[in-house]
Amino acid sequence: MSVPSTAPHRPALRLVGGAEASELRPELDPRDFDAVFRRFSPYVARVALRLLGSDSEVDDLVQEVFLEAHRGLDQLRDAQALRGWLSRVCVRRATRRLRRRRLRAFFSLELVEERELPVSPAATPEQRLEVARVYRCLDRLPTEQRVAWVLRFVEGESLDALVVLCGCSKSTVQRRLRAAQARIEQEVPT
Repeated sequence: MSVPSTAPHRPALRLVGGAEASELRPELDPRDFDAVFRRFSPYVARVALRLLGSDSEVDDLVQEVFLEAHRGLDQLRDAQALRGWLSRVCVRRATRRLRRRRLRAFFSLELVEERELPVSPAATPEQRLEVARVYRCLDRLPTEQRVAWVLRFVEGESLDALVVLCGCSKSTVQRRLRAAQARIEQEVPT
């Protein structure tokens, strides 16, 4: 599996459902918190699940994202920017959790748990095994590489979107993707 740089992108792994049509309708008032939560909480939960690789922390992360959103929604005027803004908040919060998880594991404050992986119920046992291998490898990657790789190859984000979501340059995103991909190719046989 190689990291495409300019070719049209199709995610390598589709673990859970894709974007719902209701996420894409622009007629939402960003100040209507209940409507924002109803429309975007499934999306935020999906991104959180894919980034964290476990559903044990997803509910907490979604709550954190929407608490932060509640504080900042009155400043947001463009409904078109809402999904991207929530994505950035989710990525930032998930990155913090991943770093904390890694640090706790390093100091053995947290047992490495066997967790429920974000796999479609229709997945075959072989597909489940491959996803488990990929997420075990992702657990060993530096957080920034993991986040970039998951957003690109699982969530299907473009390189330009990764620049915004990861808060770094395009060359840094590409470097993180190459490093993560090389490690995954080395550790997860195809």
